[in-house]
Amino acid sequence: MPARLDTFLRSVRGTASVEFAVISSLALLMFMGTHDIVFMVNTKRDVNRASVVIARAMSTCSSSSCMSDLIDAYIKRRANTFVRYPGATIDMYMIQRSGGTVKVCSGTRTTLTDADVIASAGNIMRDGDIGAAVIVSSTYTSVLPRFVKTYISPSGVSYRGYAIDVMTNANAIC
Repeated sequence: MPARLDTFLRSVRGTASVEFAVISSLALLMFMGTHDIVFMVNTKRDVNRASVVIARAMSTCSSSSCMSDLIDAYIKRRANTFVRYPGATIDMYMIQRSGGTVKVCSGTRTTLTDADVIASAGNIMRDGDIGAAVIVSSTYTSVLPRFVKTYISPSGVSYRGYAIDVMTNANAIC
């Protein structure tokens, strides 16, 4: 073996730099993955918490007109609620169970088509009860590099939380 080739193969200069580059890249990728997991969990928790808090605020109204006014006011001030989630959507409904079916009295939309929400409302409400149903949706887009996102979801992860609360004043009319 020629002396130059032998010297080249035994040389260790630059080994630490190469090792650092490989290890730091993997460590950075792991850190970003941990960051993503934490923020995904926070987004899901915030969506669920917001739906419960808004539904509870709506159900404490003393009349159905109060609940309608609260829906109107809340939708206008939406930015104050979801500063961290500008793409979040909030659907708020004043609902009443009548004759075994759940109908919408007022809200951000005229019909409630979400089967999970209708089934949950039907289970917790009695005939004549008025309640609040709130559906909050948000999407979290990963900070990971594009080649890793293809394994998760390139467009982001969507979270949906909903809550139903029965109005404390049973004399309200829808």
